[in-house]
Amino acid sequence: MEQVYGFEMIQPEKVREITAREKVLVIDLRSSESYRKGHIRNARNYPYEYIKEWSREIPDSVNLILYCEHGNQSLLAARKLRERKGKIYTITGGYRQYQNLNRD
Repeated sequence: MEQVYGFEMIQPEKVREITAREKVLVIDLRSSESYRKGHIRNARNYPYEYIKEWSREIPDSVNLILYCEHGNQSLLAARKLRERKGKIYTITGGYRQYQNLNRD
């Protein structure tokens, strides 16, 4: 895993490994419509545009895996959230890359 700017960028194949060994909240940053069409198992839909609101509701110590469609918004979100105490991971290539490797 590569740590950049206070968070780690992970390959899609690492998601299951991390969720198996750590208590982590998987956050889908895409729109509700995109989430309904498909998402990573057990992910919660917290659209990026509402980050100020939902980030206050999640305890600071909770580890997060963030993803969006291609990986750009998750990087922006990770930068905004990097002061948190919990670990932050972003999925390189986003949901598209994850979906190509994993069929939930």
